[in-house]
Amino acid sequence: MSDSYSSNDNSSYSEYWSSSDVLPTWYWTEAGRERAQEQAIEQQRARTRRLERERRAAEAELAERISSTASLMNSRLDTVIQWTELRFQQLEFDEYQARKEIRNTVRALAEGRDPVLHGFDDVPGYWLPPAAAAVLPLVLRDRVPQQRTAGNSFADLKTGLEAARERDAVRAELFSLAVGRCFDQPAFIDAAVLRLLTEPSDLGVAEPGQVAAGWRTLWEQAALGAFGPSAEAQIASLLRERFDAQSLDEAALASWDTAIADFGATEARRLTPAEAYEALAAHFAAEPDAPALPADEASLSASAYGEVSAPSGPAPDAAWRSYLQELIEEPSPAELPLVLRMAEFNPLPERREGDRRSWTAPAGTVADLVRRDLFDPETPVPLRRLALDLAAPVLRSRLDHREASLGTTEKVTVNVRRRGETIGVTRDGHDPEQFAAVERRIDAAFAAVAPSTAVTASFVAGIGAFAVLMLVLGQWFLAALCAAAAVIPLWKHRTDAAKAAQQNVRRDDQLADVRAALLKARKDAELEERTETERDIATRQALKRLRSALPAEPRPNVLSESR
Repeated sequence: MSDSYSSNDNSSYSEYWSSSDVLPTWYWTEAGRERAQEQAIEQQRARTRRLERERRAAEAELAERISSTASLMNSRLDTVIQWTELRFQQLEFDEYQARKEIRNTVRALAEGRDPVLHGFDDVPGYWLPPAAAAVLPLVLRDRVPQQRTAGNSFADLKTGLEAARERDAVRAELFSLAVGRCFDQPAFIDAAVLRLLTEPSDLGVAEPGQVAAGWRTLWEQAALGAFGPSAEAQIASLLRERFDAQSLDEAALASWDTAIADFGATEARRLTPAEAYEALAAHFAAEPDAPALPADEASLSASAYGEVSAPSGPAPDAAWRSYLQELIEEPSPAELPLVLRMAEFNPLPERREGDRRSWTAPAGTVADLVRRDLFDPETPVPLRRLALDLAAPVLRSRLDHREASLGTTEKVTVNVRRRGETIGVTRDGHDPEQFAAVERRIDAAFAAVAPSTAVTASFVAGIGAFAVLMLVLGQWFLAALCAAAAVIPLWKHRTDAAKAAQQNVRRDDQLADVRAALLKARKDAELEERTETERDIATRQALKRLRSALPAEPRPNVLSESR
């Protein structure tokens, strides 16, 4: 048979397979070469199929990405279209147009520009246009004299505010007060404060039992004297009606106890009760300084109504500026469903109104706010004085409760633990039964019986008599052996006696250690009781000084006594 491996037809296959790193470079038989070629072809087919699968998977992934992106873009486009449609619907509301005119006028006043007042068209049922038509012309009358109208502005003020109050009394008064605070209009302030202080503490919008942020701002500024002594007395009287010390539950009283006990404490240092009471007395006895009230300026800051350059001077009242902007931009009840639907879409990445404080937000209960004003070191002194007058009955009852707990602690007991037993030690001594139990355990641990001298002596005497007998009989070896054996009991007796003496010494040392520990524990208990007594005395003295810093209790008059 001719060697076909060297033929020209197979030489190209040999070169291909030797260079493909798939087959070995040498096969001896034709069948081997055929099998190698078939195996290489199958591997190439498998590789082709694998590449085809990868290509199809990549195409499917790309198609999925394109579909997902297109779906997302369509969804966003639909959202923008729907939001835009709702926006156009909102623009058709008369309330929106009225707010736009009012907002432009207030913004011009805030920026120090001279707005052109065309009047505000009334919208049936909407409180803002009549309120703005009543208030803003008087602000403009003082700032732009050339735009004064020939009509009676004060008569228009009364008529417009009455119309606005009929539609929403709280918002109308808040708007009037906010304009007065931001644009220095005392007439607006006095009338609005007088009416707002008669409204419920939640202003009709906060959660039940919660004080709204707008009413809280009114509370703070009235207590600081921003609205005059009449408003200060009125807010004090109103808070006395709403702060009921008898209605505080156990959880609220526990919060008051914690505030009293932890006053002045820091994470690095805890105070004793006497130190906390001393710090609290100094806190209550602080003399009121002249409060730096927020200055009223005839402008709003640029941050509220756009990036504009505000007039120079002290910053205006931030809270009322924020409330004024919120009242102007708040949608009417007719617009509210539309605005809520727009908020669900929210195509904008962020809302400009998100960080603005709301006058409707709950600020806390009356009791929580009084406690905060009372114990917060940063609270202005007049506001703290008002809280102290309100909370004096609560403080007295909690201080009486804490004083009643002084001196009622049980006798100090120091525990001494030995041999698994515990001995309670007081300043009067320890329990004999507990000590006896420890003593028995020590005796059992170091039990050692001393060897009997009589038994040892009789045993040695017996061995000696046997040795004498052996001598008489002439058994010298046995006699010497017995004499040597007599030494063993004597050595054993001496060794056992030494061990017993050593065990007795260790037992006596253990008992002495227990007695020393009991004596030290008795002294420690006595010292701790003395320290506790001194601490109680110091606490009572601090409580006395703290009570002297509280307002005096009202004395009953003749009328109340007769009743």
